[in-house]
Amino acid sequence: MSSTAAIHIGSYAPADASSNTGSSVTVIQASTKESLPNCLSSMKSEALSSISIHLQYDELLTHYDSLALASLVPYLIPNGSISVHVVMSAADGAASTNNKTSMDWGIIMTSFVLAGLKTQSEQRQKDGGRVFTAQKAAAPPAASSAPMRLNLGAKKSKVTLNLNDDDDDDQIDEDDLLLNSGNSGMLAPPPTIDMEARAKAAADDCGGRKACDDCTCGRAEREADEEKKTADPTPKSSACGNCAKGDAFRCAGCPYLGKPAFKEGEEHLVLKLDDDV
Repeated sequence: MSSTAAIHIGSYAPADASSNTGSSVTVIQASTKESLPNCLSSMKSEALSSISIHLQYDELLTHYDSLALASLVPYLIPNGSISVHVVMSAADGAASTNNKTSMDWGIIMTSFVLAGLKTQSEQRQKDGGRVFTAQKAAAPPAASSAPMRLNLGAKKSKVTLNLNDDDDDDQIDEDDLLLNSGNSGMLAPPPTIDMEARAKAAADDCGGRKACDDCTCGRAEREADEEKKTADPTPKSSACGNCAKGDAFRCAGCPYLGKPAFKEGEEHLVLKLDDDV
């Protein structure tokens, strides 16, 4: 049969000495804060259905240990409860009223959380004291201890593996991927590469753009020769009459764009500016 433990902390003494002296109630005195964690060491684990802690209001901060509550939980049975009774005397009530200060009750709620307890209730007494109640978690469900039975009398099925399977019907012929691409939808052969065009592009150091001003690879000379071959020797007649005046007066498609102004009939005049000195 589970019993109940009543822990009196510090100078607490019940007003009615017979209130906690029942046959199933064990009264334990914890006079100091340090003695609270080990005050139930003489009892067996999970032997108590409930634990009640009693202390004076003015000794809550000096005698109550938030971490000590976790040491008392192992002595509770699953679903057992812990209650903390903070008793306030008439002198404590008058002092708190005159000082207009309130106690930080969070120290008790924090101790419940640190001990892994579930808070149940908080009651305020007529004298100004408080009673906090929390509950221990229920025991986890026990694993099934029924033995596992193996049905060894069931009909066994045979599986045959053929390790000499040389059937290549599911394999694809590599030649069909290239030769029959038009009919079977396989991969098409790679495109033909113009090696002459590739060699010409590789020899072009200018990368396809116009020859450099200080060309040293001979491209400028080649382009000049090609222009002479393709040039039209017949003089061009101006349709607008502004070709000889310069770029400011020339059309967008004028063949003389970029050339200096000239007199009519002298558009092919070449000046020799070599220094004879």
